[in-house]
Amino acid sequence: MPASLRFVAKTRQGRLEMIGQGDEQIRLVTVWGTPFECGRAHGELLAKEVTGHAARLIDLMTRDMKQPVEALDQVYAATKPHTPAHLLEELKGLAEGSGAPLQQIIRANLIGEASEWHCSLFGAWGKATRADGHVYQLRALDYEIRAEIQRYPAIIVCVPDKGHPFANIGWAGVIGAISGISSAQIAISEIGDNYDQANDTFDGQPFMYMLREILQFDQTLQAALDRVRKTPRTTSIMYGIGDGKLGEVRSLQTSRTLCNVYHAGNLEPLTPTHPRIPDIVYHGMSWDVPKYDKALHDKLVEHYGRIDAKVTIEDILPSVGTGNLQAVVYDLTALRVWVANARAAGEKGPLNAYERSFVEIDMKQVFRRAAQLAAEKPR
Repeated sequence: MPASLRFVAKTRQGRLEMIGQGDEQIRLVTVWGTPFECGRAHGELLAKEVTGHAARLIDLMTRDMKQPVEALDQVYAATKPHTPAHLLEELKGLAEGSGAPLQQIIRANLIGEASEWHCSLFGAWGKATRADGHVYQLRALDYEIRAEIQRYPAIIVCVPDKGHPFANIGWAGVIGAISGISSAQIAISEIGDNYDQANDTFDGQPFMYMLREILQFDQTLQAALDRVRKTPRTTSIMYGIGDGKLGEVRSLQTSRTLCNVYHAGNLEPLTPTHPRIPDIVYHGMSWDVPKYDKALHDKLVEHYGRIDAKVTIEDILPSVGTGNLQAVVYDLTALRVWVANARAAGEKGPLNAYERSFVEIDMKQVFRRAAQLAAEKPR
Protein backbone atom coordinates (compact mmCIF):
# COMPACT_ATOMS: atom_id res chain seq x y z
CA MET A 1 0.00 0.00 0.00
CA PRO A 2 1.21 3.56 -0.69
CA ALA A 3 2.82 5.19 2.33
CA SER A 4 0.98 7.90 4.26
CA LEU A 5 2.16 11.50 4.57
CA ARG A 6 3.03 13.37 7.77
CA PHE A 7 2.90 17.19 7.70
CA VAL A 8 6.05 18.98 8.88
CA ALA A 9 6.02 22.59 7.73
CA LYS A 10 4.80 24.99 5.07
CA THR A 11 5.85 28.26 3.51
CA ARG A 12 4.10 30.67 1.19
CA GLN A 13 4.70 28.53 -1.89
CA GLY A 14 5.74 25.20 -0.51
CA ARG A 15 4.85 22.36 1.82
CA LEU A 16 7.10 19.79 3.54
CA GLU A 17 5.90 16.34 4.54
CA MET A 18 7.55 13.06 5.44
CA ILE A 19 6.57 9.85 3.70
CA GLY A 20 7.44 6.35 4.87
CA GLN A 21 8.43 4.95 8.25
CA GLY A 22 11.52 5.00 10.45
CA ASP A 23 14.90 5.22 8.74
CA GLU A 24 13.27 4.75 5.33
CA GLN A 25 11.41 8.09 5.54
CA ILE A 26 11.80 10.50 2.64
CA ARG A 27 11.17 14.23 2.57
CA LEU A 28 8.33 15.10 0.19
CA VAL A 29 8.57 18.77 -0.75
CA THR A 30 5.83 20.34 -2.86
CA VAL A 31 6.64 23.71 -4.43
CA TRP A 32 4.87 25.89 -6.97
CA GLY A 33 5.22 29.15 -8.84
CA THR A 34 8.01 30.80 -10.84
CA PRO A 35 11.46 29.17 -10.97
CA PHE A 36 12.78 31.57 -8.33
CA GLU A 37 9.76 30.98 -6.09
CA CYS A 38 10.06 27.20 -6.39
CA GLY A 39 13.75 27.34 -5.53
CA ARG A 40 13.16 29.67 -2.60
CA ALA A 41 10.42 27.45 -1.15
CA HIS A 42 12.69 24.40 -1.54
CA GLY A 43 15.44 26.25 0.32
CA GLU A 44 13.17 27.59 3.07
CA LEU A 45 11.68 24.20 3.83
CA LEU A 46 14.99 22.33 3.77
CA ALA A 47 17.45 25.02 4.82
CA LYS A 48 19.38 22.85 7.27
CA GLU A 49 19.47 19.89 4.90
CA VAL A 50 20.48 21.97 1.87
CA THR A 51 23.38 23.71 3.58
CA GLY A 52 24.62 20.52 5.23
CA HIS A 53 24.29 18.40 2.11
CA ALA A 54 25.92 20.88 -0.27
CA ALA A 55 28.98 21.52 1.87
CA ARG A 56 29.63 17.86 2.68
CA LEU A 57 28.99 16.67 -0.86
CA ILE A 58 31.40 19.19 -2.38
CA ASP A 59 34.13 18.45 0.15
CA LEU A 60 34.03 14.66 0.02
CA MET A 61 33.36 14.25 -3.69
CA THR A 62 36.08 16.65 -4.88
CA ARG A 63 38.54 14.89 -2.59
CA ASP A 64 37.44 11.52 -3.96
CA MET A 65 37.89 12.85 -7.52
CA LYS A 66 41.28 14.33 -6.49
CA GLN A 67 40.16 17.72 -7.79
CA PRO A 68 40.10 21.16 -6.14
CA VAL A 69 36.64 22.60 -5.57
CA GLU A 70 37.52 25.32 -8.11
CA ALA A 71 37.31 22.66 -10.82
CA LEU A 72 33.53 22.82 -10.41
CA ASP A 73 33.65 26.54 -11.19
CA GLN A 74 35.35 25.72 -14.48
CA VAL A 75 32.56 23.23 -15.24
CA TYR A 76 30.01 25.95 -14.48
CA ALA A 77 31.74 28.47 -16.75
CA ALA A 78 31.70 25.98 -19.65
CA THR A 79 28.13 24.79 -19.14
CA LYS A 80 26.48 28.11 -18.23
CA PRO A 81 25.82 29.21 -21.85
CA HIS A 82 23.85 25.98 -22.34
CA THR A 83 22.01 26.02 -19.02
CA PRO A 84 18.34 27.08 -19.25
CA ALA A 85 17.78 30.50 -17.68
CA HIS A 86 14.90 29.26 -15.54
CA LEU A 87 17.20 26.74 -13.82
CA LEU A 88 19.70 29.48 -12.98
CA GLU A 89 16.82 31.44 -11.46
CA GLU A 90 15.78 28.41 -9.43
CA LEU A 91 19.33 28.02 -8.13
CA LYS A 92 19.27 31.66 -7.02
CA GLY A 93 15.98 31.10 -5.23
CA LEU A 94 17.36 27.97 -3.57
CA ALA A 95 20.37 29.91 -2.29
CA GLU A 96 18.21 32.75 -0.96
CA GLY A 97 15.73 30.42 0.71
CA SER A 98 18.33 28.20 2.37
CA GLY A 99 20.89 30.88 3.20
CA ALA A 100 23.64 28.88 1.48
CA PRO A 101 26.06 30.77 -0.79
CA LEU A 102 24.95 30.65 -4.42
CA GLN A 103 28.38 29.42 -5.51
CA GLN A 104 28.07 26.48 -3.11
CA ILE A 105 24.62 25.60 -4.49
CA ILE A 106 25.89 25.76 -8.07
CA ARG A 107 28.91 23.59 -7.26
CA ALA A 108 26.80 20.95 -5.53
CA ASN A 109 24.49 20.73 -8.54
CA LEU A 110 27.41 20.04 -10.88
CA ILE A 111 29.00 17.16 -8.94
CA GLY A 112 27.19 14.62 -11.10
CA GLU A 113 28.48 16.23 -14.29
CA ALA A 114 32.08 16.14 -13.08
CA SER A 115 32.11 12.59 -11.72
CA GLU A 116 31.34 9.09 -12.97
CA TRP A 117 28.70 6.63 -11.86
CA HIS A 118 27.66 3.19 -13.04
CA CYS A 119 24.07 2.06 -12.76
CA SER A 120 21.49 -0.30 -14.22
CA LEU A 121 18.11 0.07 -15.89
CA PHE A 122 15.36 -1.81 -17.59
CA GLY A 123 12.00 -1.13 -19.15
CA ALA A 124 9.38 -3.87 -19.51
CA TRP A 125 5.93 -3.84 -21.12
CA GLY A 126 3.56 -5.91 -23.25
CA LYS A 127 4.22 -9.66 -23.10
CA ALA A 128 6.92 -9.15 -20.46
CA THR A 129 4.35 -7.77 -18.00
CA ARG A 130 1.17 -9.42 -19.31
CA ALA A 131 0.09 -10.45 -15.80
CA ASP A 132 -1.12 -6.88 -15.25
CA GLY A 133 -0.22 -5.22 -18.56
CA HIS A 134 1.56 -2.27 -16.95
CA VAL A 135 4.78 -0.56 -18.03
CA TYR A 136 7.58 -0.94 -15.47
CA GLN A 137 10.90 0.85 -15.47
CA LEU A 138 13.93 0.45 -13.19
CA ARG A 139 16.42 3.10 -12.19
CA ALA A 140 19.23 1.59 -10.07
CA LEU A 141 21.90 4.10 -9.03
CA ASP A 142 25.32 2.72 -8.09
CA TYR A 143 27.59 5.48 -6.82
CA GLU A 144 29.76 6.66 -3.96
CA ILE A 145 28.02 6.06 -0.63
CA ARG A 146 30.81 7.24 1.70
CA ALA A 147 29.98 10.87 0.86
CA GLU A 148 26.64 10.43 2.64
CA ILE A 149 24.66 11.69 -0.36
CA GLN A 150 21.89 9.50 1.03
CA ARG A 151 21.62 11.46 4.29
CA TYR A 152 18.95 13.87 3.03
CA PRO A 153 16.78 12.07 0.46
CA ALA A 154 14.05 14.27 -0.95
CA ILE A 155 11.36 14.11 -3.59
CA ILE A 156 10.78 17.60 -4.93
CA VAL A 157 7.31 17.80 -6.47
CA CYS A 158 7.10 20.94 -8.56
CA VAL A 159 4.07 22.67 -10.08
CA PRO A 160 5.89 25.16 -12.31
CA ASP A 161 4.43 28.26 -13.90
CA LYS A 162 5.60 26.80 -17.23
CA GLY A 163 5.44 23.10 -17.96
CA HIS A 164 3.54 20.41 -16.05
CA PRO A 165 3.87 18.93 -12.54
CA PHE A 166 6.78 16.53 -12.04
CA ALA A 167 8.71 14.83 -9.26
CA ASN A 168 12.49 14.98 -8.96
CA ILE A 169 13.55 11.95 -6.89
CA GLY A 170 16.89 12.91 -5.39
CA TRP A 171 18.25 14.86 -2.45
CA ALA A 172 17.91 18.18 -0.69
CA GLY A 173 19.41 21.06 -2.64
CA VAL A 174 19.57 19.27 -6.00
CA ILE A 175 17.44 20.65 -8.84
CA GLY A 176 18.89 18.60 -11.70
CA ALA A 177 17.39 15.14 -12.13
CA ILE A 178 18.87 11.66 -12.21
CA SER A 179 15.60 9.94 -11.26
CA GLY A 180 12.07 11.21 -11.65
CA ILE A 181 8.58 10.94 -13.07
CA SER A 182 6.13 13.48 -14.44
CA SER A 183 2.36 13.88 -14.46
CA ALA A 184 2.64 13.22 -18.22
CA GLN A 185 3.67 9.62 -17.32
CA ILE A 186 7.25 10.12 -18.48
CA ALA A 187 10.07 8.63 -16.37
CA ILE A 188 13.86 8.71 -16.59
CA SER A 189 16.76 6.37 -15.81
CA GLU A 190 20.47 7.05 -16.37
CA ILE A 191 23.81 5.20 -16.53
CA GLY A 192 27.28 6.73 -16.80
CA ASP A 193 29.96 5.27 -19.08
CA ASN A 194 33.12 6.22 -20.98
CA TYR A 195 32.77 4.54 -24.40
CA ASP A 196 33.31 7.84 -26.26
CA GLN A 197 35.55 9.50 -23.69
CA ALA A 198 37.81 11.09 -26.31
CA ASN A 199 34.96 13.42 -27.31
CA ASP A 200 33.88 14.40 -23.78
CA THR A 201 33.51 18.11 -23.12
CA PHE A 202 31.88 20.46 -20.64
CA ASP A 203 30.84 22.78 -23.47
CA GLY A 204 27.24 21.60 -23.38
CA GLN A 205 24.22 21.19 -21.15
CA PRO A 206 24.71 19.17 -17.93
CA PHE A 207 22.87 15.88 -18.34
CA MET A 208 20.99 16.32 -15.05
CA TYR A 209 19.54 19.57 -16.36
CA MET A 210 18.53 17.95 -19.65
CA LEU A 211 16.73 15.18 -17.76
CA ARG A 212 15.02 17.78 -15.60
CA GLU A 213 13.81 19.54 -18.78
CA ILE A 214 12.33 16.24 -20.01
CA LEU A 215 10.38 15.82 -16.78
CA GLN A 216 9.10 19.39 -16.73
CA PHE A 217 8.21 19.96 -20.38
CA ASP A 218 7.93 16.80 -22.49
CA GLN A 219 4.50 15.21 -22.91
CA THR A 220 5.55 12.24 -25.02
CA LEU A 221 8.42 9.81 -25.49
CA GLN A 222 9.07 11.26 -28.94
CA ALA A 223 9.40 14.77 -27.53
CA ALA A 224 11.89 13.50 -24.94
CA LEU A 225 13.93 11.68 -27.58
CA ASP A 226 13.96 14.79 -29.77
CA ARG A 227 15.22 16.82 -26.83
CA VAL A 228 18.11 14.45 -26.20
CA ARG A 229 19.06 14.51 -29.88
CA LYS A 230 18.99 18.31 -30.12
CA THR A 231 20.60 19.18 -26.77
CA PRO A 232 24.36 19.96 -26.86
CA ARG A 233 25.55 16.98 -24.84
CA THR A 234 28.73 16.71 -22.82
CA THR A 235 29.71 13.14 -22.04
CA SER A 236 29.00 9.43 -22.53
CA ILE A 237 25.69 8.64 -20.84
CA MET A 238 23.05 5.94 -21.32
CA TYR A 239 19.40 6.69 -20.63
CA GLY A 240 16.11 4.93 -20.18
CA ILE A 241 13.02 6.99 -21.02
CA GLY A 242 9.57 5.52 -20.53
CA ASP A 243 6.11 6.70 -21.58
CA GLY A 244 3.13 5.25 -19.74
CA LYS A 245 0.67 6.58 -22.30
CA LEU A 246 2.48 4.99 -25.23
CA GLY A 247 3.21 1.92 -23.15
CA GLU A 248 6.89 1.49 -23.99
CA VAL A 249 10.44 2.35 -22.87
CA ARG A 250 13.48 3.23 -24.96
CA SER A 251 17.15 3.02 -24.05
CA LEU A 252 19.70 5.45 -25.42
CA GLN A 253 23.45 5.38 -25.92
CA THR A 254 24.67 8.96 -26.11
CA SER A 255 27.82 11.03 -26.00
CA ARG A 256 28.91 14.41 -27.28
CA THR A 257 28.85 13.05 -30.85
CA LEU A 258 26.37 10.16 -30.91
CA CYS A 259 22.78 9.44 -29.96
CA ASN A 260 21.56 5.90 -30.61
CA VAL A 261 17.99 5.02 -29.64
CA TYR A 262 17.04 1.40 -28.99
CA HIS A 263 13.80 -0.52 -28.65
CA ALA A 264 13.43 -4.19 -27.80
CA GLY A 265 13.92 -5.31 -31.39
CA ASN A 266 17.22 -3.55 -32.10
CA LEU A 267 18.77 -3.43 -28.61
CA GLU A 268 22.56 -3.22 -28.49
CA PRO A 269 25.13 -4.38 -27.67
CA LEU A 270 24.08 -7.74 -29.06
CA THR A 271 26.38 -10.16 -27.22
CA PRO A 272 26.11 -13.64 -25.67
CA THR A 273 25.49 -12.03 -22.25
CA HIS A 274 23.17 -9.31 -23.58
CA PRO A 275 20.71 -10.94 -25.99
CA ARG A 276 17.46 -9.28 -26.95
CA ILE A 277 14.25 -10.01 -25.05
CA PRO A 278 10.84 -9.17 -26.55
CA ASP A 279 9.21 -6.07 -25.00
CA ILE A 280 12.23 -5.32 -22.79
CA VAL A 281 15.21 -2.98 -22.92
CA TYR A 282 17.90 -3.44 -20.28
CA HIS A 283 21.50 -2.60 -19.36
CA GLY A 284 23.47 -3.91 -16.39
CA MET A 285 25.89 -1.47 -14.80
CA SER A 286 26.96 0.29 -18.05
CA TRP A 287 27.54 -0.57 -21.71
CA ASP A 288 28.53 -4.22 -22.21
CA VAL A 289 29.35 -5.44 -18.70
CA PRO A 290 28.92 -9.23 -19.05
CA LYS A 291 28.65 -10.03 -15.34
CA TYR A 292 25.76 -7.65 -14.73
CA ASP A 293 24.16 -7.94 -18.18
CA LYS A 294 23.86 -11.71 -17.79
CA ALA A 295 22.53 -11.54 -14.24
CA LEU A 296 19.92 -8.95 -15.21
CA HIS A 297 19.00 -10.84 -18.39
CA ASP A 298 18.56 -14.13 -16.54
CA LYS A 299 16.27 -12.62 -13.93
CA LEU A 300 14.16 -10.79 -16.51
CA VAL A 301 13.72 -14.05 -18.44
CA GLU A 302 12.92 -15.97 -15.25
CA HIS A 303 10.11 -13.56 -14.40
CA TYR A 304 9.02 -12.93 -17.99
CA GLY A 305 5.29 -12.40 -18.26
CA ARG A 306 4.92 -11.35 -14.63
CA ILE A 307 7.55 -8.63 -14.22
CA ASP A 308 6.29 -5.97 -11.82
CA ALA A 309 7.47 -3.87 -8.90
CA LYS A 310 7.21 -6.73 -6.42
CA VAL A 311 9.48 -9.19 -8.27
CA THR A 312 11.89 -6.36 -9.14
CA ILE A 313 12.27 -5.33 -5.51
CA GLU A 314 12.20 -8.79 -3.93
CA ASP A 315 14.32 -10.74 -6.43
CA ILE A 316 15.74 -8.90 -9.45
CA LEU A 317 17.52 -6.09 -7.62
CA PRO A 318 19.06 -8.12 -4.77
CA SER A 319 20.04 -10.96 -7.12
CA VAL A 320 21.79 -8.65 -9.59
CA GLY A 321 23.22 -6.49 -6.79
CA THR A 322 22.60 -3.08 -8.31
CA GLY A 323 21.27 0.16 -6.85
CA ASN A 324 23.56 0.67 -3.85
CA LEU A 325 22.84 4.40 -3.43
CA GLN A 326 19.30 4.69 -4.73
CA ALA A 327 16.80 2.31 -6.32
CA VAL A 328 13.56 3.42 -7.97
CA VAL A 329 10.89 1.31 -9.64
CA TYR A 330 8.29 3.11 -11.74
CA ASP A 331 4.84 1.84 -12.68
CA LEU A 332 4.17 4.23 -15.54
CA THR A 333 0.68 2.92 -16.17
CA ALA A 334 -0.62 3.47 -12.64
CA LEU A 335 1.73 6.39 -11.86
CA ARG A 336 3.24 4.76 -8.80
CA VAL A 337 6.85 4.63 -7.66
CA TRP A 338 8.82 2.62 -5.12
CA VAL A 339 11.94 4.32 -3.71
CA ALA A 340 14.79 3.14 -1.49
CA ASN A 341 17.95 4.91 -0.38
CA ALA A 342 21.20 3.64 1.10
CA ARG A 343 21.62 3.60 4.86
CA ALA A 344 22.94 6.88 6.22
CA ALA A 345 25.21 7.25 9.27
CA GLY A 346 23.30 6.52 12.46
CA GLU A 347 20.56 4.54 10.73
CA LYS A 348 19.89 0.83 11.12
CA GLY A 349 19.50 -2.00 8.65
CA PRO A 350 21.29 -3.03 5.44
CA LEU A 351 23.64 -0.57 3.76
CA ASN A 352 22.65 -0.86 0.12
CA ALA A 353 19.45 0.75 -1.12
CA TYR A 354 18.35 -2.38 -2.99
CA GLU A 355 18.43 -4.35 0.28
CA ARG A 356 16.32 -1.89 2.24
CA SER A 357 12.58 -1.33 2.56
CA PHE A 358 11.04 0.60 -0.33
CA VAL A 359 8.58 3.44 0.12
CA GLU A 360 5.57 3.11 -2.20
CA ILE A 361 4.10 6.41 -3.42
CA ASP A 362 0.91 7.01 -5.38
CA MET A 363 2.15 9.75 -7.70
CA LYS A 364 -1.25 10.28 -9.29
CA GLN A 365 -2.55 11.36 -5.89
CA VAL A 366 0.59 13.39 -5.16
CA PHE A 367 0.33 15.32 -8.43
CA ARG A 368 -3.39 15.92 -7.95
CA ARG A 369 -2.84 17.34 -4.47
CA ALA A 370 0.13 19.42 -5.62
CA ALA A 371 -2.02 21.06 -8.29
CA GLN A 372 -4.66 21.83 -5.68
CA LEU A 373 -2.10 23.43 -3.36
CA ALA A 374 -0.75 25.54 -6.21
CA ALA A 375 -4.26 26.71 -7.10
CA GLU A 376 -5.03 27.91 -3.56
CA LYS A 377 -4.57 31.58 -2.81
CA PRO A 378 -1.63 32.11 -0.43
CA ARG A 379 -2.59 33.01 3.11
